Amino acid sequence: MQYRKLIQHGPSSLTVALPYKWVNKNGLQKGDSVALEEDEQGLRIAMKPMERSRAIALDLSGNDFPSTVTILTTVYRRGYDEVAISYRTPEEYQHVSSAVRMLLGFGVLENRKSRCVIKSLPTQIEQDFPTLFRRVFLILLQMLEDLGDVVGDPQSLRTFYHRDADLNSIVNLAIRMVNKGFVQDRYEELHIFHTLLLLEECGDDVTRFTIELQQSKHGAKMKDAVQKCAGMVRLLYDTYFQKKGGVMDFYKQYYLYWPDAKKAPTPVYDFYAKAKDKPVFYLRSIVEKVVHLAEILLLPQTMDQH
Repeated sequence: MQYRKLIQHGPSSLTVALPYKWVNKNGLQKGDSVALEEDEQGLRIAMKPMERSRAIALDLSGNDFPSTVTILTTVYRRGYDEVAISYRTPEEYQHVSSAVRMLLGFGVLENRKSRCVIKSLPTQIEQDFPTLFRRVFLILLQMLEDLGDVVGDPQSLRTFYHRDADLNSIVNLAIRMVNKGFVQDRYEELHIFHTLLLLEECGDDVTRFTIELQQSKHGAKMKDAVQKCAGMVRLLYDTYFQKKGGVMDFYKQYYLYWPDAKKAPTPVYDFYAKAKDKPVFYLRSIVEKVVHLAEILLLPQTMDQH
């Protein structure tokens, strides 16, 4: 362990010299950036995110399309930058090619007989994680608002499931960036990671709702249910990103715990509790996830203020 003295740098800053061996090993020069991460043990200095390239080799011979998508999505989310893939048949390569097109910033850059190489192509969106995180919410919110306009249109509902692919793509990229170190605080990282998974499940609930709705005779009457669901997602967006209100605003709308003990009516909870149509179950599932997300995202902010 080394000890180094702090040096006064300006009226309110202190600096410390980095060990030359570490600087030289990582090829750092004047003007380069490093990442600072605070945890319970102290302050850590690390290379900035995306600095090191990670590679992996996979044999996808004999895999069908769903398993190929699952494997490549997992590799993508874990932050690998280069993937060398072995396969046997042209159909298996088609599975790989189709899966890659679903992963933002990935592309097949080499393709030989029975082998191809996928590489990460830097995109502008990767430079700003907060904006990307906000975009996940906006895509889900737009899905629900558009859904309210087509609940009585069977033809539009048949193709609405494609909208979930847009949400999945942006969630996959956000999870990839979390794993590559774009969220420096470990506590915040865990909360954001869990939030992204729940938002992805909300998109799945939208898809299930549209499938069930096609079998329902009451599609045109579902607009209120969709609007109330969209309203809760909008409330979460405004509260978290625009700093309007707090977690109690969600309890006033949907008191998830001990409903018999509530002293005031909670309109959104009461609405879904009385709804009998089967498709509404999936909208209620989204609302309950939103209340859970409000606790994850807003309670830490509330505690910080105190």
